[in-house]
Amino acid sequence: MYLAVNIIGLLIFLLIGWLFSKDRKKIDWKGIGIMVVFNLLMAFFLVKVPWGRDIVKGLAAGFDTLIQVAYKGIAFCIPSMVHVKNMDFFVSVLLPILLVVPLFDILTYIGFLPWVIKWIGKILAFITRQPKFESFFAVEMMFLGNTEALAVSSLQLKQMKASRNLTLAMMSMSCVTASILGSYMQMMPAQFILTAVPINVINALIVTAMLNPVEVSEA
Repeated sequence: MYLAVNIIGLLIFLLIGWLFSKDRKKIDWKGIGIMVVFNLLMAFFLVKVPWGRDIVKGLAAGFDTLIQVAYKGIAFCIPSMVHVKNMDFFVSVLLPILLVVPLFDILTYIGFLPWVIKWIGKILAFITRQPKFESFFAVEMMFLGNTEALAVSSLQLKQMKASRNLTLAMMSMSCVTASILGSYMQMMPAQFILTAVPINVINALIVTAMLNPVEVSEA
């Protein structure tokens, strides 16, 4: 029954995308199928396969360590508000962002994060058959968020056709922003958050490929 509900949900998801598509005849169903299968396999790997679960748990432990370091800094400034019985939402969830955001800014400045985004985007484009820039932009949104991603890619955006700009605008659905993942992890188990992030990126590519199918001469 559980499997049947999920299959029906997936079919309804694809049906809605088809119904609201800008140009149904141009939908690349082979590419959509590849992305759906890839997403299902990735979800299975991260949830059911021991290696996948270990990867997620390792990443969750890393983010948890980062948050604990943030708490030490907060405790240095306002010790009366940290490690108390009922820690305030502002302290437990929002203040750690003050550490995580500058850390990602540093990784961006030294070129490490752009390098990671570039190669993940290339691999994603190869697997999903989507244009390279759209794939790159989806990953960029995941790490940097709306404002930073638009600023970093402003030159390319100015040179693109309006039809592709619409796709990139809809790509905001993949926006999670790694700098606030730690905050989400204080509200629910970290492994669920980290499993959902890459799946959400592929879902955004599926939706945009159906709602606004475009043909690109050079992917």
